[in-house]
Amino acid sequence: GGGSSGGKDDEAELMRSLIFPLTEIILGVIRLLPTTRYLPLRLHCVRLLQQLAATAELYIPTTSILLDVFDLRELYLNSKKVKGRGVGVSGVRLPLILKLPGDDPLRTSEETEACLSEVFLLLNRELDLYRFSAGFPEFTFRICKRLRDFVKATKNARWRAYAKGCIELCERYSEQIMEGRTNLNEAPKDIKRLEVLKPPTIPPMRERYEAFIAKEKRLEAVTTPAVASGKNNKANNNNKKGSKQKRDEEDDDDDDVEEEKEVSRPKKKAKKRKVNELDLKNVGALEENDEVQEGINWSDDED
Repeated sequence: GGGSSGGKDDEAELMRSLIFPLTEIILGVIRLLPTTRYLPLRLHCVRLLQQLAATAELYIPTTSILLDVFDLRELYLNSKKVKGRGVGVSGVRLPLILKLPGDDPLRTSEETEACLSEVFLLLNRELDLYRFSAGFPEFTFRICKRLRDFVKATKNARWRAYAKGCIELCERYSEQIMEGRTNLNEAPKDIKRLEVLKPPTIPPMRERYEAFIAKEKRLEAVTTPAVASGKNNKANNNNKKGSKQKRDEEDDDDDDVEEEKEVSRPKKKAKKRKVNELDLKNVGALEENDEVQEGINWSDDED
């Protein structure tokens, strides 16, 4: 029993020892391609770092990577309408791509929609991961400052609402932590435990992260059948059109048969009229003498 538990502890310690080099590799990938075109790749890397932080319950900051997105000049330019691309909002599947198109990346409204939605999603998830840390108010200071600047600079009302909501979340969590810090005997910088102010009823950051991912998958599962149902509706519409066309063809056939009957009927009438006209033209029948024998008494009296 002791040997097996010791082996599991050694294996867990060995796996934890890989967290630091893996984190360095991911951060190296982010720094290697800092251009706008590879923004989807950087957001994928942020997801990986957050997953590592939640699983190991460690502090791995990704805030600066997310806030750097608001410095991209493409976000503040008017969106371009690209003809012939045929990509809708649902067409930009960010989880399935690593880079944006080479010509004018992040210039269409679809690309901006996908990337900024992912940035705010990851930013809110970052806040939830470290919301019970003693240093959370200081952690959110730069976030709130940068988002306030973004609210002033952007013209999009939707992104302003997202940014304001994130600021309000930071302020609400910071107030809770400031109240909780009054009960601590140590300064925030001397505390080693990450979630020192987490209430016992709240699940740890690993379980909260897994709940976030499960909710996200459910939302994706809800949106994916919508495409299939759209195809089914299209097929049903085609079937309806086919049946309607078939009924129309049958009605046309019936109309053709009725027309043929109507065409044939006048022929009979014409034939009748022809016979009657011949009878009328037979004037000689009027000149024929009646075959009546003389000497026959046609009166009613019998003498």
